[in-house]
Amino acid sequence: PRHRAIAPNTSSYNSVLKAWSRSSDPDAALRALEVYQTMIRRINVSCLARESLILENQENSQRRGHRGVTDAFPDSQTFVLLLQSLQKKFAESIGFRNALDTVESVFDSMKKWDAGLQWSGENALLKGAGAPILNVFSYNSLITTLSRLPTNSWEESYQSCLRIEDIIEEMNASSIGHNAVMYCLPIVITAWNKCAEQADQDKEKLQLCAEKCGAHISSLLMAPQIKQGGHDYVSKNYIIRAVNDTISFYGRAEMPSDADELFLRAKSCNTHNLGTLVNTIDALCDNGLGDIAHVEKAHSYLKDFERDKMRMSRSLIVPDMKYTQMYNSCIAGYLHCDAKQKGLEQAQALLAHMISSHEANPRHIARPNTTSFARVMSMLSRRGDNSQRMEALLGKMEALHQRSEGVPKGSPDAKLVANVVPNIVIYNCLLKSYARRYDDEALQSAMKLMGRMDANPNVQPDDVSNSYILTLSSRKNGSDTNAATSSSSSTNVDIGKLNVDDLNLGDLNLSQNLDLNLSPNLEGLTSQSFKSVMNVYTTAGTIEGAEKGAALLRKLEEMYSSGEISFKPDTFLYNKVLNAYYLCEKNNSNGTISPAAKSQEILNALCERCEAEGDEEHNALHCNDVSFSTCIHTWCKSSRPDSAERTEQLLRQKEAFSEKYCNIQIKSADYNSAIKKWQDDSEKGPERATLLFEEMLEKHENSEERARPNAATLNALLDVYAKSYEKKLAGRAQGYLNRINRLHKEGKSCILPDVISYRSVIDAWVRQWGVDSPQKVDALVKEMIDKYKHEGRKDLRPDSNTLNLVLKACSHAPAMWVEKDVTKKGNSNDHPIAIANNMFSLLKGGNDYGASPTHATYSFMFHIYRQHMDFHDKRYPPLMRNLWKHCCRDGLVSQLSLSSFRDSVLEDEFWDAIGGKYKYLRLGLIKAENITIKDLPKEWNRNVVPLKRRNSKQTQQTRRSGI
Repeated sequence: PRHRAIAPNTSSYNSVLKAWSRSSDPDAALRALEVYQTMIRRINVSCLARESLILENQENSQRRGHRGVTDAFPDSQTFVLLLQSLQKKFAESIGFRNALDTVESVFDSMKKWDAGLQWSGENALLKGAGAPILNVFSYNSLITTLSRLPTNSWEESYQSCLRIEDIIEEMNASSIGHNAVMYCLPIVITAWNKCAEQADQDKEKLQLCAEKCGAHISSLLMAPQIKQGGHDYVSKNYIIRAVNDTISFYGRAEMPSDADELFLRAKSCNTHNLGTLVNTIDALCDNGLGDIAHVEKAHSYLKDFERDKMRMSRSLIVPDMKYTQMYNSCIAGYLHCDAKQKGLEQAQALLAHMISSHEANPRHIARPNTTSFARVMSMLSRRGDNSQRMEALLGKMEALHQRSEGVPKGSPDAKLVANVVPNIVIYNCLLKSYARRYDDEALQSAMKLMGRMDANPNVQPDDVSNSYILTLSSRKNGSDTNAATSSSSSTNVDIGKLNVDDLNLGDLNLSQNLDLNLSPNLEGLTSQSFKSVMNVYTTAGTIEGAEKGAALLRKLEEMYSSGEISFKPDTFLYNKVLNAYYLCEKNNSNGTISPAAKSQEILNALCERCEAEGDEEHNALHCNDVSFSTCIHTWCKSSRPDSAERTEQLLRQKEAFSEKYCNIQIKSADYNSAIKKWQDDSEKGPERATLLFEEMLEKHENSEERARPNAATLNALLDVYAKSYEKKLAGRAQGYLNRINRLHKEGKSCILPDVISYRSVIDAWVRQWGVDSPQKVDALVKEMIDKYKHEGRKDLRPDSNTLNLVLKACSHAPAMWVEKDVTKKGNSNDHPIAIANNMFSLLKGGNDYGASPTHATYSFMFHIYRQHMDFHDKRYPPLMRNLWKHCCRDGLVSQLSLSSFRDSVLEDEFWDAIGGKYKYLRLGLIKAENITIKDLPKEWNRNVVPLKRRNSKQTQQTRRSGI
């Protein structure tokens, strides 16, 4: 018997593609492309006619059900699944440009298949041809894939959106028509939204994106079948979704008139819902300091909606958060419009309407919530004396909250009560209003309010609350003692001059005009209140704030000793002052005072008190790990010449205390900080750091985990070597890296060198400027690659910056431009140019690590050829021109690579490479050094990722960017 061979058909291939489209495998897209290519190799358009003619001349062609290889034709679903696979992490790994080219090739293949199938069908060469490849589903997947391409700039997103626009035009011109476009519109609008997110709040770019979306919606709503209501339920939902997204987009772009126009057009076409109204009100109200007329129009729409809604049967009306959101948007719009006074009045009136409507009818849609009150009260606290109005609003909030507390949860009435909860923000708004007053009753009213806050278990005074009370209390004291203070020194300024507007909620700013004459008015404050006041001083980040915190601490000690206060200053307050001095060093806010030395004085006083009073459990004052660590970190941030020595002395002091007190323990971070600090001393720093490192290995190699040396310990030592310019230290760093690697492999060391360890040693070699530096760095990078491949060290996976370090070493090596050094030496592979060429080929030609050239790559390559090639070599000019073309084509022309290229070629060659001197003369650019990347085509720098600059005093262990 004759058996028919089993071969995969279209369904078989589609099943595999579907599996890969749902897989989390990072290589899923590549595997899907391989499946598709296998399918194409088996049958393609070019063999359809020949296959049909062969079958017609064979007797087996008459056998029922025999279709030959046509059973494996790709169909629409094939391409849909393939495009879905490309939406995975594949696009991120290859970059925007390559991802876009891949999608374009798939789209081109789809069009070719459609053309081939159509021709074969018209010529009767293919029987039973399926539906066209390009349909609403494949177009939808294509546009979705383009909208999800990874982009690093607005220009890339804009390019992707323009390609989508071209596809939409093709759809309109094809037989698919408006229906297919309608289903794709939400995705198109999403793509433009993504583009707008990278516009960096550029109003022109935002409006450009919004206009593109608006043009699509306008053309769709103008279609006869839409205007006449000739659309089904599904298509109507797609249109409404697109309309709502576009209106929201108009709001972000501050185009309220366009949003209003689109809303009215959507209403006339009956393509709107509640979301349309919500987005329109948001767009009209959320437009900065806009025209109050837009807010009034939004309010009129809300009134019309309220009137229509309340005409419904009472049982059908249930208040909802969506309705409250619209009222709150109108309130916010009034409060932030250009007519400030009228807007505030209208906002208060609207809030009053919400309150009265809810109290009269709990089912009314105008139900207020906490946000409704908070927005109005926050604005009232900034405008004159409105404390009485705010008291009334707070009383109303408390009444509504009390009413809601009386309704059982889960009951039908629980859905009708207002979600109004007076919180700390509300109370602080009223306290701020009191602080703006200068009458005698302000402090009394504020203290009564604090009593109400204490009675509320859900609200506790915070730093802001105590700051307002402190302001009022000191102002009262200042008014009572005005005569005495007027004759005193002018430097003794009353705390009442603290500007309350500087004390914004959540963003405290310390005024410089503060006095510490506190005792007459602070007897009633608790320990927590003092901690809040202390927090105002110690978080300012200035030497004035730290000094005032220290003075307050001394004052509290005196008050406790004299019995004026019942609580004793504890370790927490001391550590807050220590941290204040640390912030001063971190922010370089020291002036003539050394914050580190001041911090040391506070710690010494704390240690003396601790030793004098013992370490009993009832003793609230004792130094701890935080005290010592904060002081150590403060010395590490100090720029004093003896700061490294003082850091190590403090480490010894902590070691001594750790032997006496169990709450103080040596940690690896203490040694790490002391070792790293020695990088500031170029003379004896490397030796002292080495001694500390060896000491830690000897003492703590077998200690518990917190004290055991780790990779950060090794990195601190290697960083000291890397910062030194002594040539022997690079070899020493290499030796330590090899030694630790060997000991860890043998199980004799707990330290495992990481990527920072390798980069520190690489930095040390680069800084040597030695002839053998490129070979050493190249060997280290290859060692990282080997450990990544064979030992599974994913943390050592080389990226673009790592490979750029090899180029950096080659560019810093001594000049070797004699030709024989490259071509006639025995081992020419050790020449900097040979090493650089190999690394550049690895970056350009593709690799297993996802590393690709950056703008720094080209900058280093320009410098390498200039450094190591004969300038008069006839190969030099064409080599530089070719390298420049690659740089432009890759979109990696930064200011760095531009300057490197300009320094590497003659001036005439530079002008020719950027488009000719005459072109720039017309722009007034005469000198070559005046040309910047802003003057060049944007396409040339589309892939440049700006470098993240770090403060010179910040930690450098995570640096090593390759520049």
